[in-house]
Amino acid sequence: MLGGCVGRGDALAPVLTITEPRSGTVRPGGDLQVVGYAMDDTGVASLRVDGTEILDAPGYEGERDKKLVNFGFRPRRVREGLWRSEIVVTDGSGQRTPLTFPLEIDGTPPTVELTGVEQLGGGRTRVSGVASDNDLVSEVVAPDGPLSFTPAAQYAFTFETAGEVVVTVRDEAGNETVFTP
Repeated sequence: MLGGCVGRGDALAPVLTITEPRSGTVRPGGDLQVVGYAMDDTGVASLRVDGTEILDAPGYEGERDKKLVNFGFRPRRVREGLWRSEIVVTDGSGQRTPLTFPLEIDGTPPTVELTGVEQLGGGRTRVSGVASDNDLVSEVVAPDGPLSFTPAAQYAFTFETAGEVVVTVRDEAGNETVFTP
C-alpha cells in the first residue's frame, strides 16, 4: 500500500488557552469571568471545568465536536488569595489537554508614601515617593500623565508638576489608591 493512502491518526492533542483575565490577578467581587478557547483538528468532544462538563451548559448547544470552541465561566467561592481551577479539554480521539489555571484574588489596594515635596519656584513642585503593593504596582499616574516603569512590588518615583499634587497608584488587580498631600 502506498504511504499516502494510509489513514493518519490524530497526532495532536487539543489546544487550551485562557484569554481573560490577562494578568492572572483580579479584585474580588464584580463580574469575574474566566474566558478562553479550546481548539483541535478533530473537534472538541469535552470541555470540563473542575469536573463539570461545560458543553452541556445552556448556550453551548451545538458546540460539541467543533474545531474551535470559545468558552467562559464564573468561578465559584472566590475569596482573597490564590484560587485554582482544573480545566480539561478532550478531542474526538480521546486525547486530553489539562490546564491548572491559577488566579490571584487581590482586594488590597496599593500604598503611597511621599518621601519629598519640594517647591521649585515658578509654580512647579517636585514630588518623590514610593508606591508599594502586596502583588505588583502596575501604574503610577502623576498630574501630567502616567509614569513609565516595569511593574514591581515597589516603585520609587519622582516627577515635577505645575498643577495640584495628586498621585494615583493601581495594582495588577485594578485596585487603586489616590493620594493628595
